[in-house]
Amino acid sequence: MSLGLLSFWLTVSIFNSSKKVGDKTFSESIDQAKVNQFSELLDNAGDKTVNLLLLGYGGAGHDGGYLTDVIKLVNIDPNTHRINVISIPRDLWVPVPVRSDQPEWQKINAAYAVGMDDNYPLKQTQYRGGDGARRLIADVIFDVFGITVDYVAAVDFTGFENLVDRLGGIDVNVPVSFTDQFYPIKGRENDLCNMSPDKIVEVHQKYTGFELEKQFECRYERLEFAQGPTKMNGETALKFVRSRHSGEHGGDFARAARQAAVLEGIKNKALSLKALANLPEFWAIYKNYVSTDLTAEAVLAFLAKYPDVSNYEVKNILLTTDNVLQHLTSSSGAYILSPKAGGNNWIEVQDYILRESYAQ
Repeated sequence: MSLGLLSFWLTVSIFNSSKKVGDKTFSESIDQAKVNQFSELLDNAGDKTVNLLLLGYGGAGHDGGYLTDVIKLVNIDPNTHRINVISIPRDLWVPVPVRSDQPEWQKINAAYAVGMDDNYPLKQTQYRGGDGARRLIADVIFDVFGITVDYVAAVDFTGFENLVDRLGGIDVNVPVSFTDQFYPIKGRENDLCNMSPDKIVEVHQKYTGFELEKQFECRYERLEFAQGPTKMNGETALKFVRSRHSGEHGGDFARAARQAAVLEGIKNKALSLKALANLPEFWAIYKNYVSTDLTAEAVLAFLAKYPDVSNYEVKNILLTTDNVLQHLTSSSGAYILSPKAGGNNWIEVQDYILRESYAQ
């Protein structure tokens, strides 16, 4: 999913449409002085690229609601008309500034959640609240990858579904046919599936982990996707990118590939829209679901300087065990990913991203 990249392309589409539609209500909500300030910043930055960190999380009603299932670092180079989308695995083992005196090693998908949770008594003041959560994950990204994050956009599952539906659905080129027999049904996580008490005791004695969960079949639905172009609404697109338990195309690395396919579908649909029938209503919905420090004024300034966004080439860069990462187990027994160079040595990872970003 790139749940987050949706926010960028929707914003671009909205502002392109606003200039054509000329809606007075929307135009009056723009602070022209801030647009001018951002334009000046862009002029002073010269040929600097723009980096957006895009996050997707479960939200209300999900365990670990602020744990980020999707982490995409998007590098936009308006000079070469290229966008590099770096997929960061959620199991990447990184130092997180949970406390002021020293960081704690955690999976990178916990960084935003740490920022959103102000029950950490030793967490630094600048990492508190929504703005602090965005700053915390941005600082983690810089420490690991050496890349400065300019903006952060985060969206939950409900927001993703609604935004895709507001686009009228998207066309996705499914890369691999697959079936997932165990896609979780929201609200049925604790359903006993009519098992007797004796049967429940029996399965708990015999199975553990996901094998135990699979015994409660009523908690899951079956998904099936065929390779090739597929029309998806918000609900279907969310299932497509969240699916994890397919024998043909399962696991987080496969999910990253499917997220890339959805990104392409979102981009194509957003850029194909010539106008939006009710722009103010759409913008209000957008703001309700996307938590971001990317402002309307910043995007307008960007589009004024670089108006042609329709011909950008998108390259997906996946960090996997096939290139710079390795499987490891934490001291507590958790599955984690770490650089092949070992420990906190990210030089090889940074060099790989740099090479891939400029490779033809």
